[in-house]
Amino acid sequence: MDSNDVANLEKLLPLADKYGLAYIVALILLMIFLVLLRSIVRGDLVPRDLLERAEEDRDRLQNILDKERSDFMAPTLEVLQRLKIDHTADSVNEEDRGG
Repeated sequence: MDSNDVANLEKLLPLADKYGLAYIVALILLMIFLVLLRSIVRGDLVPRDLLERAEEDRDRLQNILDKERSDFMAPTLEVLQRLKIDHTADSVNEEDRGG
């Protein structure tokens, strides 16, 4: 142990004797939690290059899924387009007959 650690421990021991060890440990754990939370918010826990690589992989996979989805849905879309065209052609013919 470093002399600085021993000095810090000597400062904490009277507090532990006065307030009780549980409160001191809770205070230390709270400070550790706050530092960890601050690190998460600032993005220090995950290196930026790993985050960017993960986002690029996600975007690449999303593009692949979008292409597969459009290829899969193309026949259905063609059928719907034909029905739409047929429907509009039928409605024009009905208007001509009525007038």
